[in-house]
Amino acid sequence: MRLAYYSPLPPQRSGIADYSAELLPHLAAHCEIELIVDEGLRPAETRFPVHGHKALPGLLAAGRFDAVLYQLGNNRDYHASIYQSLIDHPGVVVLHEYVIHHLVRDLTLFAGDPEAYVREMRYAYGRTGEAMARRCVATGVPLDAWSYPLFERAVDSSRGVIVHNQVTRDRVLASRPLTRIATIPHHLSLAGLPEISEAAARSELGVAPGDFVVATFGFLTASKRPEVLLRAFARLRREVPGARLWIVGEVSPHFDFDRVLTPELRTGVTVTGRLEIDRFLLYMRACDVAVSLRHPTAGETSGTVVRLLGMGNLLLAYLRLLAGDEPLRRRMGENARRHMELHHSLAGSARAYADFLRETVESGARPFRAMPPLEAYPEEDLLSDLVRDASAEMVDLGVEEGEEDLLREIATAVVEIDLDR
Repeated sequence: MRLAYYSPLPPQRSGIADYSAELLPHLAAHCEIELIVDEGLRPAETRFPVHGHKALPGLLAAGRFDAVLYQLGNNRDYHASIYQSLIDHPGVVVLHEYVIHHLVRDLTLFAGDPEAYVREMRYAYGRTGEAMARRCVATGVPLDAWSYPLFERAVDSSRGVIVHNQVTRDRVLASRPLTRIATIPHHLSLAGLPEISEAAARSELGVAPGDFVVATFGFLTASKRPEVLLRAFARLRREVPGARLWIVGEVSPHFDFDRVLTPELRTGVTVTGRLEIDRFLLYMRACDVAVSLRHPTAGETSGTVVRLLGMGNLLLAYLRLLAGDEPLRRRMGENARRHMELHHSLAGSARAYADFLRETVESGARPFRAMPPLEAYPEEDLLSDLVRDASAEMVDLGVEEGEEDLLREIATAVVEIDLDR
């Protein structure tokens, strides 16, 4: 199969770029791959032909590819052209998260085109979406991206969708039940793992014998709940004075971490900043327990968590118990390592990609054609919107047509509060 592969790639500083760099050599065992990249990018990967994204329409018109694979995230810096290309030239899209509202908003409203933002909200969520978007434009108060994830046009424009977990699959199918979709676990790659023992790694990083090291890894944002971790760690320190907390990775410039890291929470805490991958993995090797919190979630599967589990690290909240039970830590870590080795191999991931791509091409699957946008929103039609929103929530909760008793109760409530006018 001749495959055009459009993704961020190193040296771009993106988790999806790293993901693609790991996957490509294994996927090449199943497909003839040519890379599509943003104009001007010179990827570190040199074994495949490379084309700027503006060449893609001509290459497709010439019949050069059987399929296009798009790796889509939520960051305008790396995914703006990918998003536009997948709409213009349908292929298979990998949704690394289902919330891409920030990307769409950046490409429309924040690019000086508020009407385009209104159209996107109207396309995905009808009159309610249009009303909410116009209110946002008028007041400057941003919408809750997790309530309006805006993946709908990307999914509708694609011949098939790949996700990494059941949460994202369920959310997509709740809105687009006819989507051709495959769940392929996020692969595990330990390439670059230092050939060093845990004891040697701890010694190199200055960890004293008996110290209990808790760590969190990756790009730090408010959604990773650092204030919760810091408060829990401060409580742990009162009982385990040798406890240390490493915050390993870059802090988002949009997150005021200094406000959170108050003097009373700073004791025992080390913030490393961004590290090269070999150093990053060294910290993983040396820690006792890793913590990975996220709220709200956009349906992401964390590549950092996959790596940690694959290395046999622990990720959980019972810090006090684990601090005093090293045999338990090691047993649980070994169980995690075996699970990841069995279910998250790179070879298995590449094979699943190739199988789904081939099935999509052979089936002749075409993009979903949504109904035309609804009429302009009449402000007095709030009651209909409330009923529509309640119906959407019922779908998200898994209510089905055959559940007559439950539906009768809901219908009765609608009548009782006079929403059926």
